[in-house]
Amino acid sequence: MKVSFITVGYKTPGLLRQLFTGIENAKFSFPFEYLFVNNASGDGTSEMIREQFPWVTVIDAPGNLGFGRSNNLASLQARGEYLMLLNPDITVFKGEMEKLLAFADTHPEAGMIGPKLLNPDRTVQHWYYRFPSPLVPIYRRTALGKTAWGKRTLAQYFMNDSDPNVTQEVDGFFGSAMLVRRGVYQQLGGFDERFFMYFEDIDLCRRMWEQGWRVRYAPSSVFVHYHQRQSYVRNPLRLIANPLVREHIKSGVWYFWKHRGKLNPRDEVSKTEVGMV
Repeated sequence: MKVSFITVGYKTPGLLRQLFTGIENAKFSFPFEYLFVNNASGDGTSEMIREQFPWVTVIDAPGNLGFGRSNNLASLQARGEYLMLLNPDITVFKGEMEKLLAFADTHPEAGMIGPKLLNPDRTVQHWYYRFPSPLVPIYRRTALGKTAWGKRTLAQYFMNDSDPNVTQEVDGFFGSAMLVRRGVYQQLGGFDERFFMYFEDIDLCRRMWEQGWRVRYAPSSVFVHYHQRQSYVRNPLRLIANPLVREHIKSGVWYFWKHRGKLNPRDEVSKTEVGMV
């Protein structure tokens, strides 16, 4: 088995129908399996998928387990050499997965590889990043990001100084479309389940670098991402009223506490290699 696709869903039947239709139309040239974790069992999504897409293995979670825990649950059943973690709002076109796998197969030092992501209007999403400072989540989720200081900080965080058409190493990716070697995922213990939602992807990338694995961006492969920022709020006074924002704050606090006092592990890997030359 070459690839085990994993998608976690919560009341997104329309997006899932679009995702799985795209997978069928892509007609992959490699053996694969597809595992879907439904965090909203009983909403009819599982039944729809079993009827319309019987090649998908549906896992009905006992409740809303969160992103990391759900992916970990599916990974226990996975048999593929690679895990392809896809959000429901991704569309995959014919030939693009093959390009991503070709890159991965020729870069064995990379534990994680991400494709280029486009918005529906074909503009490029900067979904790769440098590891964040504590101010980044605030700037990203509030209107403070529109200030001069916020803009500068976010531009540095989103690597706006880089060319999205060039293959490169990055600190990490958001969890929209991650290709991960299953052995590396198992080595790291998967996602840290203490994150219910948000920051678990950043944490996984950081731990990957800490273990000496590379994280690479491969723009030769292109996916489309219908991204929705549900935790963005315009009025800072409404921060606590938005449950997704509260979860984002909670995860951010845990992430920065967990990695307090640590240097950028990507820089540490580079220093080690220089010393070995």
